[in-house]
Amino acid sequence: MIKPIFIVFLVTTLSISQIVTFAQIRKLDSVKLEFEGFNTETIIDVTCDAFDHTFKNTKKIKLVRDKSNLFEFISQIKTFKKLKDKSIDVRGKIIYYYGEETSTYCFDIFGRFYKDGKLYYNKNLLIVISNNLYTNHPKYLDTLRSYE
Repeated sequence: MIKPIFIVFLVTTLSISQIVTFAQIRKLDSVKLEFEGFNTETIIDVTCDAFDHTFKNTKKIKLVRDKSNLFEFISQIKTFKKLKDKSIDVRGKIIYYYGEETSTYCFDIFGRFYKDGKLYYNKNLLIVISNNLYTNHPKYLDTLRSYE
């Protein structure tokens, strides 16, 4: 009698611990911006895979850790609009750090983001990125329209 009760208790405990583990929300620790100047011109479009190699000697890196800026980055990640497949001329990467997990997006100067073979549009995230890289974002960003 005690053995079946113990087994039920053990299974219930393990089930609850699995549910709690999967239900935890990831906490953003930092954001890393790797970028090339927005006014840099290239002969051909730079792909996400080629970004590091193409700009290995000229790209700049900025790490964002303060909570107010992290809040801006995390709030914009929810506003991606899916685009039809198009080419993207990459000028930067944004890497979200959640403890040991990361999430990386490549971006161009027009608010298009690339991740895992999918293309998205997010002008507001590009403005947040630009405001962190430069004193103020370039004014052309205010007039961008979605590339749907």
